[in-house]
Amino acid sequence: MKRTILFTASLAAAVGLFALGANAQQQGAQAQQQQQRMSVAQIATMLEEQGYTVVEVELERGRYDVEMIDSKGMRVEAYLDPATGAVLPYRDDDDDYRNKRDDDDRGERDDD
Repeated sequence: MKRTILFTASLAAAVGLFALGANAQQQGAQAQQQQQRMSVAQIATMLEEQGYTVVEVELERGRYDVEMIDSKGMRVEAYLDPATGAVLPYRDDDDDYRNKRDDDDRGERDDD
């Protein structure tokens, strides 16, 4: 009986320590990502130096979604890499649906 209790307590302690280690590792990875990410102010300053008037900057799905106005008064929307500030390819929310429908119309199917 004492062995069962001792074994159960040891197992619970090991599981608890494992969970603590995994949680600490996850928090460390999140902290490292935040340190590597440019701040909203840095993004806005970079864009203003390029001649844009920044309207809004949001961190969305791991990238910056930026709305701005160029020197000619045209409204521009772009996705930027959070670490480098580089422009990412624009993808409309409907792109996946359109591409799938176009493939089906041609008789191609994605069998992955």
